[in-house]
Amino acid sequence: MQTYRVTPELAGLNGKRKLIIFLIAAGVSVASQLALDVLWPSLPSGHLLRHAIEAVVVGTVFGLTFSLHVSKQFATYTVVVSDDCVTCTWDSRVVPQRSIRKDETKTVVEIDGGILAGPGLRISKYRRLGTWFFGCIGIPRALPEYKYARDLALSWKACP
Repeated sequence: MQTYRVTPELAGLNGKRKLIIFLIAAGVSVASQLALDVLWPSLPSGHLLRHAIEAVVVGTVFGLTFSLHVSKQFATYTVVVSDDCVTCTWDSRVVPQRSIRKDETKTVVEIDGGILAGPGLRISKYRRLGTWFFGCIGIPRALPEYKYARDLALSWKACP
C-alpha cells in the first residue's frame, strides 16, 4: 500500500492554469450578469454603464475567489494505492472520499494535460460520459511512483 500526498504543484496547477481558471470564471460571471440585465432589466437605461462596471468588479472578485478555492480545495488531496483499490481523500469536506476497487474499474485514461488539467492518469468506475458527470481519481504524472500506479491501474482495466 502506497500513500501519496498531491499538492497543486504536483497536480500541474501552475500560475498559467490558475490565470486561465480565473479568466474563465470571471468571464462567465460578467457575461451571465449582463445577459440577465438584458433579459430582465432592473435599472433605468441611463444606468447601463454603471451596471456594466459593477458586473466587471463582481466578476473579478468571483473569478479570484473561485480560482483560489479550486487550487486549495480540489487540487490538494491524498491518494492511497493498494493492490486491489485506489482511494482518494480530499482535505476539504466539500468533496467526499472516493474509492475505486479493482473489479469496478471501467475507465483508465492517461492524459497529456491540457488548458485546465495537468498530465496524469484518470481512473474511474464509470465509462467516459459517467466520468465526466461523476468524476474520477487523478494521479499526477509528477508523483514519484507514477509508473507503478499506472501499470497497476492498466492491469485492472485489462482484467475482465
